[in-house]
Amino acid sequence: MAVVQVSPAATTLTALGQTRQLSAVAKDAAGNPMSGFTITWTSSKQSVAKIDDSGLVTAVGNGDAEITAAAASVPGRAQVVVRQQIARLMFVSQPSDALAGEAITPAITAELQDPGGHRVTDAAVPVTLALGANPGSATLAGTRTVTSSGGVATFNDVWLDKVASGYTLTGVAADLPPANSTAFAVAPGPVQLAFLTQPGTVEGQVPFDPVIQVRAREDRFGNLVTDAPVTLTLAVSPSGETLHGSTRVTAVNGVVTFGSLSLAQPGEGFVLEATSGAATPARSAEFSVRLTLVQLSAGAEYTCGVTVVAFAYCWGANVAGQLGDGATDQRVIPTPVGGSLTFVRVSASAQDTCGVTTDNAAYCWGANAEGELGNGTLAQRFSPTAVVGGLRFVDVSVGGLHSCGLTTDHAAYCWGGNAKGQVGDGTTTARFTPTRVTGTLSFAQVSTGTYHTCGVTTDGMAYCWGTNANGELGDGTLADRLTPTRVQGNLIFVHVSAGDGYSCGLTAGNEGYCWGFNGAGQLGDGTTQQRLEPTPVAGGLSFAQLSAWYAHACGVTTGGAAYCWGYNDYGRLGDGTTDQHLQPAPVSGSLTFVAVSTGFAHTCGVTTARTAYCWGWNASGQVGDGTTAQRLLPTRVVQ
Repeated sequence: MAVVQVSPAATTLTALGQTRQLSAVAKDAAGNPMSGFTITWTSSKQSVAKIDDSGLVTAVGNGDAEITAAAASVPGRAQVVVRQQIARLMFVSQPSDALAGEAITPAITAELQDPGGHRVTDAAVPVTLALGANPGSATLAGTRTVTSSGGVATFNDVWLDKVASGYTLTGVAADLPPANSTAFAVAPGPVQLAFLTQPGTVEGQVPFDPVIQVRAREDRFGNLVTDAPVTLTLAVSPSGETLHGSTRVTAVNGVVTFGSLSLAQPGEGFVLEATSGAATPARSAEFSVRLTLVQLSAGAEYTCGVTVVAFAYCWGANVAGQLGDGATDQRVIPTPVGGSLTFVRVSASAQDTCGVTTDNAAYCWGANAEGELGNGTLAQRFSPTAVVGGLRFVDVSVGGLHSCGLTTDHAAYCWGGNAKGQVGDGTTTARFTPTRVTGTLSFAQVSTGTYHTCGVTTDGMAYCWGTNANGELGDGTLADRLTPTRVQGNLIFVHVSAGDGYSCGLTAGNEGYCWGFNGAGQLGDGTTQQRLEPTPVAGGLSFAQLSAWYAHACGVTTGGAAYCWGYNDYGRLGDGTTDQHLQPAPVSGSLTFVAVSTGFAHTCGVTTARTAYCWGWNASGQVGDGTTAQRLLPTRVVQ
């Protein structure tokens, strides 16, 4: 045998998997076929072409391969070339449903294939996407023409702008039939948010009026979005507060209405933010939360008040829970008292607070060292707790370690510490629940001091009881009294204020009188002499209201001017100095007041414009201006 002849000697395959039958014949030197020999087939590159024992060659990958047919160690050879031809374009990753304006994900891929349906991996051909079926008259945006890499064209960022179902895409490459995708749908994109109503200045704990409405009707292409859920939060909250009420609401016909939103703490520069999924957030205009305080009570190192809508707020020291917010953290601006109660007035003292609600119930909170909260226990309370007994109160006053209240039928009840008879029940036994003051007197008003109590009857008589070590009962003696004792002088009073070792009263003729301890000039008579009976406050002023507590007293004249007298450390008298005054000194600032309230070393007042001011000691934030800086002049409470 001289040679092995392979036919065909050269062949080209254009698709992977394509086959071609080769044959081989053994010949002698004269070229005559010879038989009886076994032909063995081999390929030089199995990755390009493989061949079986019958001589059937199969294309595996692009390239060149040499096929050898051997008989009795004599080889015959043929050349095989595999060159894929691009025959068609096919979508491999079909478009999925998408949102208007957002890239279709996962990315759409189209594959260049040979006649056998195999990817042409070395193809680098521009492929263009276009809309086929276009039920929404949409525009196809993004990168619509890409050059294939490895035989695949990948479209990462194409999107449509109109909502519809039944869209298809068409892929086009030169000299190839177009490829058509499966159908897909486009839903509305992120809704466009806009405030239809802007928040104005709102009262603390009162729902926004008008209600906040946010437009959530269309995406940025005008596609209708009628039921988007929208969440409202505070983008800017000067007080660190969060919104109260339903803050996540679903749109109805493209409008979201937030009907129950409120904020409790005062401040300026609040901003609302509306969000909905991936939508661009919308922000409101800046707005303020105000408190219209109509009643104030200054305590030892804290202050409480009631707003025009009957919500109670407190600020300052809180070690015993006297602010009633459920915590013991100091607060430097008004903080709402917990419990959702509505109050007509509150009374602050050392570390206890009480208030009367709009339905005539009494609640107390704080230290409760001697039962002064009136709930039958000595347990400290950090939020309002009902005074037991079912009595209907119109007024309540908290003293050093006892409290008293006036019922709707003009009866006086007291409870708490009673070591000096300040409860007025004829004993010195502490009372943990309301105990009626002895006698049949009909009271119009009561006021608790540190260890004594005073009241005015419905016929204008002043009575006091409890300790009398400094003549604070005004009966001309220094003897303690366990039951109400009439104040001397035959004066007709409309109001009394019991302080620390002294008392003051306002007569029907608008005259101020004080009696008791006078070491700091707190009686306002121009001296420091103790007085056992009512003594006129110097200056001939016509008062509309008086307030006494630790070592200073204040009053408001019938013309709305505030005056203070007595000790003046920390600037509690509000005249811009720390100088003691033995008779009334005008509070600086030319403000017109309705009422003032004296605390341990600070004073607060409400003006005719319903604005609250405080001055004096402020180490615990009791002035309520957001700082702990001492104030010698009236300073506006954050409200």
